[in-house]
Amino acid sequence: MRLAVLATIIAVMTTAATAAERLPSFPKGTSYQEARQSLIGLGYEPVTLPGADKCYAGDERCQGRPEMSSCSGTGLAYCNFTWRSRRDMLIEITTIGEGINKVHAIRCRANCN
Repeated sequence: MRLAVLATIIAVMTTAATAAERLPSFPKGTSYQEARQSLIGLGYEPVTLPGADKCYAGDERCQGRPEMSSCSGTGLAYCNFTWRSRRDMLIEITTIGEGINKVHAIRCRANCN
């Protein structure tokens, strides 16, 4: 009897772990443009946050990217971009660099499993 209960618990835990959504990952040095195309292909949608920074004319890091929530005008030129998955997980991609910005970090911001 105990063996059957244990097998059921393991099966439920395995199913729950499989159902958990994982953060996307990209190789070091991936351009945000490449990552953006991958996210779209995976079914993620860009999210425009209320109170997001304005993308200034000529700033190639955020032009045509409504998912930009903030971009630094100094230092290492960090930008943050927000995306929502099919399962409603909200993620933030941080990039670094001017011109061709590269993915620096990815983190879950809401509905993380």
